[in-house]
Amino acid sequence: MTFLHNTFRNQGLRAITVLPGEADTPILDNRARPPAAEERAHMLQPEDVAEAVRLAVSLPQRVVLQEIVVAPTRQRDTSADLEISRWAGAPADAAPKP
Repeated sequence: MTFLHNTFRNQGLRAITVLPGEADTPILDNRARPPAAEERAHMLQPEDVAEAVRLAVSLPQRVVLQEIVVAPTRQRDTSADLEISRWAGAPADAAPKP
């Protein structure tokens, strides 16, 4: 996006990188350990990310937000999720014993 911004900004193109944090969307249901409802309650909602994008594109043409990081106020500990995902689908004898 930086390349696009630097290359085309004088033609009026505003290239914006949006980096959303963990958001409560249906894709979470596909995780090895889907987050519980109380965890999802603290995540971003899709409309939060959309509102950040709306803000960026509604600013005057003379302004560009080159990068937007949208994160939940309260971060959750995902270390257990990562460990579960690390071994999902691995041969039974490969995973560490609990």
